Amino acid sequence: MQTIKETRKYQYHYHSTNYPYINDWKRNPYTFLKAKFYMETSAVLVYFLLKTKIKPNTITLFYCFAGIMGGVLLSIPCKWTIISALFIFFTKGTLDWSDGHLARATNQTSITGHVLDVYGALLNDMGLQIGLGFYVAFKSGNNLFYYLIPIIPFLFAAKLKTFSEIVLYEELSNEKSLSKIIQKNINTETDQTKKENAKANVLGTYSKYYYLSSFLDARARSVDFICLVILVEMFTNVSITWIIFILFLVRALIFFIGGFYITIKKDWVERSLDATINNIFNYWKGNK
Repeated sequence: MQTIKETRKYQYHYHSTNYPYINDWKRNPYTFLKAKFYMETSAVLVYFLLKTKIKPNTITLFYCFAGIMGGVLLSIPCKWTIISALFIFFTKGTLDWSDGHLARATNQTSITGHVLDVYGALLNDMGLQIGLGFYVAFKSGNNLFYYLIPIIPFLFAAKLKTFSEIVLYEELSNEKSLSKIIQKNINTETDQTKKENAKANVLGTYSKYYYLSSFLDARARSVDFICLVILVEMFTNVSITWIIFILFLVRALIFFIGGFYITIKKDWVERSLDATINNIFNYWKGNK
């Protein structure tokens, strides 16, 4: 059984090794401080979790539900529910930094856990944006915001790129389709350099599309800034959150439209499919 000292040591070693930028105080001062907070609190949580039979995926599910609960509490026009929501959004990362540690410590890592982790980040992001919409609608007294709120989840759910990824997985899971795709790549692909750079080409296009991803993203610096603004508004006459909500809408619209451009105009589907096949082929060839 690990001691708290050992869990702290593991947290610092693992995250500092895999994410060295969290130690860069000069370039990322807030990330540096928030990472310390997450590592300290998650180390304590994991220490106690190791004494129980609670599974890592259960912790991830709590992380998922935290986003839903935070959004619901933020949408209720009551000071204490809003403060509770801000607390959830500020501290939810502790769960996110704990489930993986617990999984590795108990040898329970899985693809399912990774899927739940990514899904939890999505629910937390949607919870904050939707909850913020209701908060802004009530605070401003403008009923227009109630009609704008559903646009955010709709634009996300209707993203062509997301749907394309589902179809891609189905194609790669179908034996007949996979056979045709591989044969087509073998017959038409003769430039080895192009094969090696296929994935890079996709990522290059993809990175341009997501150039704005760091703006009002789901990372702690953005979430905590919004929480701070809400907290300031609760005790002053400042009114800024409506601007943030509108920016969320604009950002979602840009990603929605950009998804069509990248998927159709830039052949994202074909490039991704070719890159995946080439990666599998090259891995198989290198490990024969």
